[in-house]
Amino acid sequence: MSTRGLYGYIENGNYSANYNHSDSYPSGLGTEFLVACKNKDFSGFGIEEESISFIKDSLFCEWAYFYNKDTDEFEVWKGFQKQTDPENLFGQEQEDGYYPCKLIYKDKIENIPLNIFDDYNNKFLKMIDRDKKINNILNDTNT
Repeated sequence: MSTRGLYGYIENGNYSANYNHSDSYPSGLGTEFLVACKNKDFSGFGIEEESISFIKDSLFCEWAYFYNKDTDEFEVWKGFQKQTDPENLFGQEQEDGYYPCKLIYKDKIENIPLNIFDDYNNKFLKMIDRDKKINNILNDTNT
């Protein structure tokens, strides 16, 4: 079974993406695209056919990665979204029981270690969950 996803770029606030049919999980495509972004060597990562609408189908689009050329940031989006996100740039429409992929991580390229996605089930996603919990605690105490 293939892990489908996207990689792409943000320029002047506009997203463009290319479909990736397999190995789109973080330790696969995520790491390869991150390395390309850190090295500013995008050979092999062109936009052959505009596929950004695929991000709205999070049943099949499992992961998406974007490099923001304007801010030098890297974004990670995750599929299988069962709840809507009112701040999602790609809308709140449900398709086949799922909402569009959700932004789960964003940081400056310089701050992201190359091994961030190694063993991502035990490290990367737990780190994201931990950061959300910390932010919730901070937001609750500041209100």
